[in-house]
Amino acid sequence: MKSLAKHFLLTLLLATAPFFSLAQEAKKAQAKKPAEVYTKAEDAGPDFKIQGDYSGTVEGKGKLGAQVVAKGDGKFEVYILEGGLPGDGWDGKTRVKVSAKTADDKVDFSGAKWQGNIESNRLVGKNPSGENFTLTRVERKSPTMGAKPPAGAVVLFDGSSPEHWSNGKITEEVLLLRGTQSKKPFATGKFHFEFRTPFQPKAGGQGRGNSGVYILGNEIQVLDSFGLTGEQNECGGLYGHAKPLVNMCLPPLTWQTFDIETAPAGEDAISYTVIHNGVKVHDGVVIKGNAKKGQSILLQDHGNPVAYRNIWVLEAK
Repeated sequence: MKSLAKHFLLTLLLATAPFFSLAQEAKKAQAKKPAEVYTKAEDAGPDFKIQGDYSGTVEGKGKLGAQVVAKGDGKFEVYILEGGLPGDGWDGKTRVKVSAKTADDKVDFSGAKWQGNIESNRLVGKNPSGENFTLTRVERKSPTMGAKPPAGAVVLFDGSSPEHWSNGKITEEVLLLRGTQSKKPFATGKFHFEFRTPFQPKAGGQGRGNSGVYILGNEIQVLDSFGLTGEQNECGGLYGHAKPLVNMCLPPLTWQTFDIETAPAGEDAISYTVIHNGVKVHDGVVIKGNAKKGQSILLQDHGNPVAYRNIWVLEAK
């Protein structure tokens, strides 16, 4: 009987082994499935059309802003900002987070006694005092977008060729991909970069549109940190050294600008001034380092398809 039972069990295991194997492979494939990543707005889906900056007023009162951050599958985080959007009236203090979710072709939000909905590019609702507000979705553009290189500037990328970059690669849209460094080293001067982060609604933290611009060995962080508080490891931060004065990160797939000026600050230090989308987010932050010794500019590769364009440098004399 024992021998017969063992034989039956062995036969059963052999017969079902392929099904277990297929199930395990399917589970592995599902675990390895990459997060949603979009580099074109037309492919990004309905959540992309909801996320973004909203600006307007509270009935009978002043300006109000909101930043809607897509989290995937019709879910959103809404950050309500008293006074307006960052760089456009926000008081820098009052920031209320509420949750939102898509239902019946509109997005309802509620939390902290704020409530309302988002529909047809409008965010409407009531504040904790019962006052009505209406905000309209706006697409902001950096005032230094498309800035032409001044006389004497070194043009590192104008869309024609990656010749000035080691292992430089260009996309179908004639954009420079991250993961490259300039062949020429630079010391101090003025630097202009334009960059675009992808739309990754289900990613978060450092896995959401991560790259970085390294000048003289220090990183100015590139990240999709739209709507967040603005830390030293978020967009515009001097990584490991200083957080931006205000988080000026625009929504993903929006072109953004860095205008950076470096200068010697003593024998063993460098001063960094950073303007992000037209707003000064660092004003003469001093970091130890040799300002006289030139280094290549690095566009960091963190596995996210961040793209760059219109890069030039005006070296200090």
